[in-house]
Amino acid sequence: MSLESLFTRSWYGRCGWTNVFRPLQPLVKKAVLKKRKTFLEQKDTSYKAPVPVIVVGNISVGGTGKSPMVVALCKLLSEHGYRPGIVSRGHGVKIDAPTHVYASSLASDVGDEPVMLARRADCPMVVFPKRAEAVKHLLATTEVNIVVCDDGMQHYQLNRDIEVAMLDASRGVGNGQLLPVGPLREPVERLNNVDFIVSVSDVMTDSLQALSLPITLAPLVSSILVSLDGSKTIDCRDAFLKDTKWHVVAGIGNPQRFLDTLTALGLSKSRLSHKWYSDHHSFEESDIPENGQVIMTEKDAVKCQSLELSNSNVWYLPVSLTLPDSFQNAFIEKLNLIKVELNQK
Repeated sequence: MSLESLFTRSWYGRCGWTNVFRPLQPLVKKAVLKKRKTFLEQKDTSYKAPVPVIVVGNISVGGTGKSPMVVALCKLLSEHGYRPGIVSRGHGVKIDAPTHVYASSLASDVGDEPVMLARRADCPMVVFPKRAEAVKHLLATTEVNIVVCDDGMQHYQLNRDIEVAMLDASRGVGNGQLLPVGPLREPVERLNNVDFIVSVSDVMTDSLQALSLPITLAPLVSSILVSLDGSKTIDCRDAFLKDTKWHVVAGIGNPQRFLDTLTALGLSKSRLSHKWYSDHHSFEESDIPENGQVIMTEKDAVKCQSLELSNSNVWYLPVSLTLPDSFQNAFIEKLNLIKVELNQK
């Protein structure tokens, strides 16, 4: 079992071995709160873009659905006449300067999620760990008039106009403790200060209800499987999907949610075998089963498409987030108010 899995089991289960780090909690909390307090007191010293900046992030480590939310927001913004652009860190790769990401970019150069976002959102995108510099470069080299920041809620060098916090429906905030005792980057109370809280789910789970916060539910929708080379598709309603044994492969922050998505489509757990890798895993040919039907996430497919695989039965599942009308209306209304404020300055 990987170190990542051991921490995850403790944070979200009953193991609790990370309690050995509890003496560090006061120091961690003090540092986290000081960072936030400094930002609030000195907001004028952090970069303020001349266009609205939206941060889609979370207060916990691991996958919470940020990527599909970024795509959904870019689609919503485009429908309302905006020209959105995306900035991201470019996790797992070394980037020395702000770099544009295109549909043809390699995941090994700019990161797996950025390539997937560039393909799905179909709008300009720049990656760089210093997100303020990424935003400046994006604005200087494109005609975008609004920026969506993929992750970066705790990246306080960049000022933001709207914060969208993503929560996992089944895991919630885990044991509610800060790293490394728990999975949280900031205390749960931080959620009281964001503009929107969204969970990728169609059910208000016990984990979400326990937080007593206004949480928007936004379910994932999947309609087709796509072959790794993009040449073939399978309708998710096809009986073949449900009557076939599948090898499930994933290197994402929360693979269980992917498994839940597959079973929700009607795939039987008894017909699913799985192999999980760490988030942003660099896949090799040996990681993919040589025989049988293989299914993976779209993010993993971005990296596997460059591999020389002997198995031609490898598929990925594109997913889309469905934003309820109430969220869309509230979001655009808040954005319109921000535009008025920016125009008055």
